[in-house]
Amino acid sequence: MAKGKSKVIADITIFPVGVGPSVGTYVSKAFKSMKRIKRLKFSPNAMATVIEADDFDGVMAAAKSAHKTLVDIGAKRVYIILRVDHRLDKQETAKYKIDRIMGKTAKKQKA
Repeated sequence: MAKGKSKVIADITIFPVGVGPSVGTYVSKAFKSMKRIKRLKFSPNAMATVIEADDFDGVMAAAKSAHKTLVDIGAKRVYIILRVDHRLDKQETAKYKIDRIMGKTAKKQKA
């Protein structure tokens, strides 16, 4: 496999359990800790954060950072959902995938 041909797109949902009905402050701190990892791209949404990385280790570093932050600020229990799409044959970005869904990117036709 040629170097630079891999792309990992993941989404992470992470929050503490047992801290009350509002977890926004915790989620914000977890997100900020992930954003410190400069080699990654992040797109937060209402239910999760999409992470784009060149390798699997980048995604795991983000998850580990968010988890550590929640534990460090007092969470006694942390709930994490992590979904990963590791594409080895080409570098498709999250934007490209969304544009395909929305019909903004023409699909290549096979001859």
